[in-house]
Amino acid sequence: MKRHLIFVLLFLLTLAGYSQNLVINPGFESWDSDTRPTGWSTAQNCLADNSVVWEGNYSCHQAGTSSSKYLGQLIQVSAGTEYCLSLYYTTLITDNGNGCRIWCYWKDAEGSSLSDPLTDDILRPSQYLKSDDWDQFSVTVTAPEGAAALYLEVRTYPNSVAYWDNFSLTESVPTYAGAVKKELPVLYPNPVTDYLHISGINNIKRIAIYSYNGIKTWDASYEGQPVITIPAGKFSNGIYTVIIYTRDKAMYSKFLKKTP
Repeated sequence: MKRHLIFVLLFLLTLAGYSQNLVINPGFESWDSDTRPTGWSTAQNCLADNSVVWEGNYSCHQAGTSSSKYLGQLIQVSAGTEYCLSLYYTTLITDNGNGCRIWCYWKDAEGSSLSDPLTDDILRPSQYLKSDDWDQFSVTVTAPEGAAALYLEVRTYPNSVAYWDNFSLTESVPTYAGAVKKELPVLYPNPVTDYLHISGINNIKRIAIYSYNGIKTWDASYEGQPVITIPAGKFSNGIYTVIIYTRDKAMYSKFLKKTP
């Protein structure tokens, strides 16, 4: 029995290594100010809260007040790939408030929203979320043809307060026998202050890094080193896109540069 349990634990740990959380600052542990969680491009009526927390030191406290308030960020995805979206929330409701819910869109390479009959009702549901205690919301969706990004957004509605924590967007892990591990770039630390390390990819030939506004910040060739170290200390603070080129493909990832 003990040997079987050890095998199961090792198997689960191995599967966990297959998926990388694509959300920047998913647990709201980093804040540019008391009202601006690092890495979130939209953060209306948000406050860093250390009293109502699911995990870690902070959650994001968002008040709907008299109008709906939004919290969101853009995440690069691959068309045809299945993703698991998960988050934790709890709400305070007054005067028949509606609570909160997710409200997400697929985006094409030009930044235009895509309509997808298979996932529109999942990503923009009619049902509101309300819970006096911490609860988990999770869905699994497949990025449609032409999708290059997911705009991950949650909303808190009037007369409602929501606490958000532990967001996650990961590629679904195959569980069938003989499943082949998919190469995924590992970027650490993230956020980065001085040196960015990239591993998990075989036969790296080139790495290009672009700032959030599309300016190329780094471009260098490599000879298949297992771990790449990039001096990022002089990069400006912000979100960067990394393109990793191998012999036969290109992979995208993101990291956050933040001065301590």
